[in-house]
Amino acid sequence: MKLICDGLDLSDAVLKVSKALSVKSANPILEGIKITAKGDSLTLLATDMELTIEKKIKADVLMEGETVVVGKYFVDFAKKLEKEQVELSRLYDGGLQIKYSDSESELQVFPAENFPKLEKDEDASYFELSQKDFKEIVEKTAFSCSTDDSRPILKGCLFEINDNQLISVALDGFRMAVIKKQVLSNQNIKAVIPARALNEIIRLLDKEDNIIKICIQKNSIFVQVENTCLMSRLIEGEFVKYNHILPTNFENYITVNRQALLTSIERASIVARNDRYNVIKFDIKEESMSISAKSEIGEVNENITIMLEGKDLQIAFNGKYISEYLKIISDEFINIKLNSAIDPCIITAVNNDSYLYLVLPVRINA
Repeated sequence: MKLICDGLDLSDAVLKVSKALSVKSANPILEGIKITAKGDSLTLLATDMELTIEKKIKADVLMEGETVVVGKYFVDFAKKLEKEQVELSRLYDGGLQIKYSDSESELQVFPAENFPKLEKDEDASYFELSQKDFKEIVEKTAFSCSTDDSRPILKGCLFEINDNQLISVALDGFRMAVIKKQVLSNQNIKAVIPARALNEIIRLLDKEDNIIKICIQKNSIFVQVENTCLMSRLIEGEFVKYNHILPTNFENYITVNRQALLTSIERASIVARNDRYNVIKFDIKEESMSISAKSEIGEVNENITIMLEGKDLQIAFNGKYISEYLKIISDEFINIKLNSAIDPCIITAVNNDSYLYLVLPVRINA
């Protein structure tokens, strides 16, 4: 194997695929990046058997071939070659030779035949939508996924498609985000996609109006964006019946300016952040809502204007859960729907129920 490529292209490709490198794997080859020289391109591939990323770049291939280079060292090396023309050669009696300027180096390699293959099912179920819509779906749901390994099913987003309507759901036991979008699908689909994979996909997107095709295979998701392919295992198991969690009737409706609420909560959180639950109290009355927090650091008590339909109510939330939602939406006003100090709360944008957020209150002593 022998090729010449641009150092900036190589560095960009290596950094992209490195997101799928395995760390301290029982199988050392999974800590490597497979490089393949064929035709007029160089293909880089990395996998930890959960996430797989493949990237192609242009190259002047002098001799076709493939090998697997130790990933973490190749990543660090490639970062230092962005301004160089780079020649890569597989030595018959050694590793991968890297030539640049008037210098050369060598890195350890593994046999390419031992590296897992990227398998694509051309007959897989799929759905299509704009990159902009897909990015919105991920940004408005994945932040609510659990990070707790004890419930793996909650570490992903449910994607459920019926009659070209996609419903995406994420929850962690304390909050839940649900969004609806119209998509083009070849059949109905139900899959739980890891949040990690979804976040890596949106990092590949750079043309909002372009259509992205998401393929759902038997136990994996496959996406191609220009010269980059990403594959991830789906999370197996039965997802929570989220419809059973959503309240349908409410006694109290609050309309409030999103930015005013966010800035007030952020100031209160400065005082509350040493508290394990970051408790922010809401004292709701007819025309105003008091936002307060108290700890050994100090005390914050602010009033913001609201419109209330219902009765006065005192309730408390984890300030982080509310502020994270308020930061990812752009609507000027939001609706907060409540029943009591211990029942789930629903937050939506005014006149838009295609995206909703459920959060559980924190129980406090009256």
